[in-house]
Amino acid sequence: MIAVFLAGLLISALVLELFSLRAVGRIQIRTEADLALCVPDEEITLRYSILNPSRFPILYVGYTFVFSDHVTVLPPERGQSWTVNQDYGGVSVEGVCWLPAHSRINGRIRLRLHQRGVYRVGKAYFEVGDLLGLKSRADFSFDERRIVCTADAAEDVAEHIPLGGLLGSVSVRRFLHDDPCLITGYREYTGREPMKQISWNQTAKTGMLMVKQPDHTADADVVLLIDEHPEHPAQMESCLCQLRSLCEFLEARKIPYELFANGDLGNTARGLGRGHLFPILRAIGLSQFTHYYDFSNVVERVIRSGRPDRTCIVISPEPEPSLLDRLQAHSNHRLMVLDGRAADG
Repeated sequence: MIAVFLAGLLISALVLELFSLRAVGRIQIRTEADLALCVPDEEITLRYSILNPSRFPILYVGYTFVFSDHVTVLPPERGQSWTVNQDYGGVSVEGVCWLPAHSRINGRIRLRLHQRGVYRVGKAYFEVGDLLGLKSRADFSFDERRIVCTADAAEDVAEHIPLGGLLGSVSVRRFLHDDPCLITGYREYTGREPMKQISWNQTAKTGMLMVKQPDHTADADVVLLIDEHPEHPAQMESCLCQLRSLCEFLEARKIPYELFANGDLGNTARGLGRGHLFPILRAIGLSQFTHYYDFSNVVERVIRSGRPDRTCIVISPEPEPSLLDRLQAHSNHRLMVLDGRAADG
């Protein structure tokens, strides 16, 4: 009787072992970051899920998330049991759990990225054990999910920007146009004004056709010219910091701007707002200082556009005086040049 019981127990254990081995191969790890673009030292939350889709519990799961250099993992929150290890290859988060059938565990890892670049945060290794502890299976999960960290801010860029020239308080003759929101008075209709400018209230009062007399305002407009030089990596890093601060400066003051570059920063049409700034900051984070063509082509393109009333700002680690002189000769306003050293003090 005991022999039969033991034999049945052994057969049951073997059957359960076979089922557990099948469950071992079905473990899944998924990750999701709350930000796709960040600035240096900004806190990012990486959410992860470890799934057991099988009908059999998994009693042991050891997992490791691996991150590259220039990443700091913040201490775990309450309820999190993983540990942080730092080695020559970077930083890793290691933990152990078990999963009932058809279940998952969720967790969060808080990160800070300290340097401009692209970070892949979906790389994980895991080891899953069977029911009897006789066999384990090691595997890895690699998600192509990336976080782009843009350049740091150059705090002193605003000191080099001619506020009066950009905002129109010095030269009131540029970008002058009628502002329909500002009405200074009314005058008699001459026949040349559009019908929509007729003020019917004033017409009824005076008995003559009267039109609105709008005030004039200045429309600031800026073009950024970026000269990418791969042979000057340190100064180019400073140039990218200046570019970020300059774009944020213009955004804060609602000044439309466009960008032309001779490398992998690309060209961005005139615009304003978050949808305009986001791809520029992302391109800054992705930039490898790739040089496509000579900076003189960028200068010629701006000159051929035939808009001398724009304020031109050049960002280059090694500005060429002849190109700057040529650009200044075709502009009605003082040229602004940043060479990467202003950000370093």
